[in-house]
Amino acid sequence: MASKMTFEADKRDDPISHDTWLTQQVNTAFDRMENGLAVFVSNDEANAQMEDFKAKIRARG
Repeated sequence: MASKMTFEADKRDDPISHDTWLTQQVNTAFDRMENGLAVFVSNDEANAQMEDFKAKIRARG
């Protein structure tokens, strides 16, 4: 998903305000939801995904 970037990464290339960046992210999320592209997960699944993500980060260093 190329469009998924953090504010920190974005602001190096294109200095925009945090409010502008956040508005863009919210609008993108609503666009995905309205177009049937949003994927909702349970809290348990989200926590499991976050733990996997953290483990990968820890394994790098």
